[in-house]
Amino acid sequence: MAKQSKDEEVIPLGIVFMVVGFIVVCTAVAILFLVIPKAPRQTLEQVQVVVLPATPSAGDVVLLPETAAEGAAANLPPVDEATLAFVQGQPERIVIPTLDLDAPVSGVGLIQVQNSGQTYYQWQVPPEFRAGWHNTSAPLGIPGNTVLNGHHNIHGEVFRDLIDLEAGAEIIVYGRERPYTYTVSTVEILPERDQPLAARIQNASWINPTQDERLTLVTCWPYEDNSHRLVVVAYPAKNAEHRTDNVQ
Repeated sequence: MAKQSKDEEVIPLGIVFMVVGFIVVCTAVAILFLVIPKAPRQTLEQVQVVVLPATPSAGDVVLLPETAAEGAAANLPPVDEATLAFVQGQPERIVIPTLDLDAPVSGVGLIQVQNSGQTYYQWQVPPEFRAGWHNTSAPLGIPGNTVLNGHHNIHGEVFRDLIDLEAGAEIIVYGRERPYTYTVSTVEILPERDQPLAARIQNASWINPTQDERLTLVTCWPYEDNSHRLVVVAYPAKNAEHRTDNVQ
C-alpha cells in the first residue's frame, strides 16, 4: 500500500474542534476585558459624616453616602486587627490620671445600619471596658485626628467619667512603640437628639481628618439619657499651649 503524500495527510477532526474552540474562548475573554468597565475603588472619601439620633443603646457616630456618590461605600471591606498589624502608631492603651482611667484600646471599623429605608455606616464601639480607635483616623504621632470612642453607661462604661475632664488635664495613649502624651484643650457637650441634620453634621465634624496633630475622644451624655455628644479634644503635650480657639 502506497504512502500518503504530505498534501494528502488528514488532520483529525477532534484537533480541529479543539483549536477552533481555543481561539473562540481567547477572543471572548479579550472582548470582555476591553468592554467591561472596571469597578471604581471604594474609599471613605466618598461618604459624608453625619450622626443619627442617640438612644440609650445606640448613640454612635455613623456615615451616610453623599448624594453624588450614593451607595459608593456599600462594599467597604471590614478592617480587622490582623490588617492593622503594620500600623506602628495604632493606639493600644489609654491612661487618664485625673480620672483614674487605664483601659485597653483596639481598632474598630464600620458596619451597615438600616434606618427609615436609608443605609448608614456606624462606627463599632467595643462591647466591654475598652476604647475603640476609628481605624481610618490618624495613627499616633503623625499629623491628623486620632479618634477614640467608648461607651459611658453600658458595656464596662470605659468613658463614664469623661465629663469630668477639664482643660489642661493629661491624657496618655500608648502605641506599639511608646507612649504619647496629650493635653486637653476643650470639652464639648453637643445637643444631638431631635436636632436638624445640619446640626448633626456639625457635631460629627469633630471626628473629621485634620491637618494638625490631635486626639479626639467621643462618647454620649448624660449618663441617664444619651441625648448629647460629649467630645474631648487634646493636643500633643510637646505643643504645650492649651488651645481654646476654634479647634475644628
